[in-house]
Amino acid sequence: MRKTCLVLSFLLMTGCASQQVNTHGIEPSEEPVLPESADYTDINAELDYFLNDGDQLPPGFDWQVLSGNAEIIDGCIRKTESSGEYENITLSAKDGSGAYELERLLLDPWSGYIISYFSEKGDEAECMKLAYTFDCKYWFKLYEDKAVLSAKTGTKRLRDPALFRKQDGTFGVTATQGYDTDSIYVFDSPDLITFENERLLKVNASTDDTKLSEEQAWAPEIFWDHTIGRYVIFWSSVKDGSMFFNTSSDLNAFSYPQKLELTDHPVIDGTVVKDGHQWLICAKDEREPMEEHSQLFFGFSETSWNDWQTVTGPVTGHQSEGPMIMKDLEGPGWYLYYDDYTRFQFKALYLSDLKDPDIREIADSDLLIPLDAPAHSCALPVTWKEMERIQNAYGT
Repeated sequence: MRKTCLVLSFLLMTGCASQQVNTHGIEPSEEPVLPESADYTDINAELDYFLNDGDQLPPGFDWQVLSGNAEIIDGCIRKTESSGEYENITLSAKDGSGAYELERLLLDPWSGYIISYFSEKGDEAECMKLAYTFDCKYWFKLYEDKAVLSAKTGTKRLRDPALFRKQDGTFGVTATQGYDTDSIYVFDSPDLITFENERLLKVNASTDDTKLSEEQAWAPEIFWDHTIGRYVIFWSSVKDGSMFFNTSSDLNAFSYPQKLELTDHPVIDGTVVKDGHQWLICAKDEREPMEEHSQLFFGFSETSWNDWQTVTGPVTGHQSEGPMIMKDLEGPGWYLYYDDYTRFQFKALYLSDLKDPDIREIADSDLLIPLDAPAHSCALPVTWKEMERIQNAYGT
């Protein structure tokens, strides 16, 4: 009987061990690269890395195309008949202070947005779903509101999915891994139809100088910053009381985290957009109780994503989170969407600009969002060719 109990105990122990899930990802290994350490010039910072056919180049410079299939007509950058869909170009910008060589990626014009989101409930909760829009107000389902991406590693709980464009013009996805883990999901995608190279990055990691909880990495977002030649990874941790960032050369190796200096109280769910020199961050006040806080506010900078010079707000009511910002492709302003999370719906504001915006609430009757209990969305502009491939693959 004792032998039987010992064998059963061993089987139970080994069985339990085999059920353990590894939620920890790749460890940090790079040194951080910050905007203040970049080879900074005003025109390099002002001119976006991703240019579109027909974009107006900043005035006051003598512009030339040094390499790539492109031309400049009436101050606008244009593709030629020989241009590829993703055309690497080098521009020369000369003014009275000198000449600058600027490497950029030239794409077709934006035609609309692909929107990622997830659902808190239902059979396909905590998986990525997609929608699309042309005018930012009328959204349309892709794949009949069904999941297009689920996680196969870690907790397998994919929350807050965020799309981003990689340096070469292809795509990536990042997402929160469940609730209390130190690592985030990252995927590569050539077209937002196939997803590959699923991996976990341990972004919430302590150093000898900075001790963190190593327990939360919420609402990650990633963008390419050409001025430092790195991807920037934003994420939040309530347990650590702030937003943080890591920098990465290739989204496999990355730096230890640094705190994003924004306010003196806990914040989460920050999203960042840029227009010329102007940067705007929209984040959530995470102080308790939520009936008195839990509102969105703005931070402004005219230099970089790491130098927030002015903070204003609140700009929404209580119990708001998950902001997403889309540039109006038909006008001069910007749309800000956010989760009204106690009612499982999105609300929207219209911003006149990113420097000192007039803010107008958009009536629910002016929006069409036919999605089932969507949460925490992210929008990425795409070209007509990209949009058409995605629609053909998923159906509309």
